[in-house]
Amino acid sequence: MNQPPVGPDPARALCPICLDYFPWREDPLYERVVEASGARWEPVNLSGINNAVKRADRRARCYVKCTNPSRDGTPEHYLPVSHRGHGEPVVIGLVGRGKSGKTHLLVAMLLEALRGDLSAHGLSFEPADEFRHLLFKQSIDQFLRGKKLDSTKDRVHDFAAYFLVRTPDGRARPLIFFDVAGEDFMTPGLGGRNARFLLGATALMFVDDPEHTVPARRPDAIDGPAAQNDAFNTAVARLRSRGDIRKVPVAVVITKADELRYEHPVDRWFRRDDASEPLSAAGFRAESRDVFALLHHHGAQPVLEVFEQFDRGTLHVVSATGTPVDQGVYPRGVRPVRVLRPLLALLAMTGVVEGPEASEVGR
Repeated sequence: MNQPPVGPDPARALCPICLDYFPWREDPLYERVVEASGARWEPVNLSGINNAVKRADRRARCYVKCTNPSRDGTPEHYLPVSHRGHGEPVVIGLVGRGKSGKTHLLVAMLLEALRGDLSAHGLSFEPADEFRHLLFKQSIDQFLRGKKLDSTKDRVHDFAAYFLVRTPDGRARPLIFFDVAGEDFMTPGLGGRNARFLLGATALMFVDDPEHTVPARRPDAIDGPAAQNDAFNTAVARLRSRGDIRKVPVAVVITKADELRYEHPVDRWFRRDDASEPLSAAGFRAESRDVFALLHHHGAQPVLEVFEQFDRGTLHVVSATGTPVDQGVYPRGVRPVRVLRPLLALLAMTGVVEGPEASEVGR
């Protein structure tokens, strides 16, 4: 993420929500109190705890209030204390039109990461924000029950999930995910606050579905101008103000690819369970090459044009559920396919995963 204009200052933090630098002060700390009458933030006083272990445990579940120095109208917000204790956060934003499958992808991806499916790469994940994880867990529980998730609600001022990812050498990095409704990228007004996270994102996932990316293969699918992706175009236009758009690593993800499972080359990749294989830059290049060829063959130029805006990126075919929805449910349950590949690619491209192979992913 961008550094302060006057150089790094250990007493300041960059807020991923409002994108202001603010003084990091832990006096007071806050906690979220939930009662029958509602929820509220309350100050916490740790001065009376004389057991260091107990104090550290209590502090780890507290929050710091962002002062939002610009006073730009962003609603009151708080960050977990872990935001300052584990190095520069990796902020990943999911970009895509409404109903493209972003939320299902995020839930499936983080569910598999939490249960240790990237342990072969020495990676472990844990929630770092107790309050927001309780909200996110509701989506996980609904997903596991085979129920279709609600479309992303209007939460343009907050992130969807906050985790710590731990690496084999003992490092831990904060990992923040933004999942914004596709319509929010185009909503005017609010001083440009909608989808503002793009200006501070470390990496991006551009997500779209077969109905829009390869409409030529389905006579009844949306065709013509509707195949354009306004969310992609608006996001790229917004990113240009950063000045470093080409340096942002990206993963372009075709979700709901179970609809293409019998079509070459999707059939080839759907048969591969490579989450536990050693990380291979050549493997990512091969999948990206095949997906690029598929999209080019079907005239998915809007997606390819976005991919070509960045110097480092990968392309993927995934299915968050493994099967289509039927009247709001997945009758045979959910079976995610290849949902960890885009995440692993971005962790390599952002330096969380290190090594000679990781340094070549997306190049």
